[in-house]
Amino acid sequence: MRKLIALFIIGLLTFNYIAHSQTIPKTDSVTTIEKARYLKEDLEKGLSRNTRYPIDALRSESQGDVIFSFVITKEGKMENVLMVSPVNPGISPSVFNAINQLDKNWAPAKENGKPIDKKYTIVYRYRLYENVKPADLKSEAEGYVKKKKYEKALKSYNEAIEDNPYDYKLVESRSQVKELLGDTEGSKQDHYTSTILLSDVMTVETIISVRTMRTVKTSGNATYKGQY
Repeated sequence: MRKLIALFIIGLLTFNYIAHSQTIPKTDSVTTIEKARYLKEDLEKGLSRNTRYPIDALRSESQGDVIFSFVITKEGKMENVLMVSPVNPGISPSVFNAINQLDKNWAPAKENGKPIDKKYTIVYRYRLYENVKPADLKSEAEGYVKKKKYEKALKSYNEAIEDNPYDYKLVESRSQVKELLGDTEGSKQDHYTSTILLSDVMTVETIISVRTMRTVKTSGNATYKGQY
């Protein structure tokens, strides 16, 4: 399911990027686009403060990605908030509540200094782990790059991107590793995808819950595995 969601959102971003690029009147001109900005406070801090792992979701072991799209108009208003990922009844309501608490006033995106309407996405990643925190695959990959072990670095980046395909930094780093390995076409594709993600994904919020599970012996031969 996570792979399907990732393919869907990257396809959507690609369509938006191509559609927007077609509005540029001259192919030989340089177009600069300034990303919209949340004015009230740091966006990631605001979203983190208003987002928790729902108790019911923890009990039902629900996890996954929840993706919203919205438009920041050239007047700086947040409009057309839509959920574009499949509804997860354990998670989606809390995310929708956090999005609704955002102030609707933004600094609009600008193309060559002129305010424009721009569509963005916000991604929430909910992950459950038992007993151990997730491996830091990014640091692992960077370590392999420093040692010039590029095949191992590529494997680590592949695993990291499979879990989080919305992080443009991960995709761009993999692009550089592919270039070092001689995969020019793969490098170009990753660089293109990274550019789209940077342009169209406003932020990625990761909410992690690490549960401690223990097996306790009781009378006789019975055992009980529970959360502590």
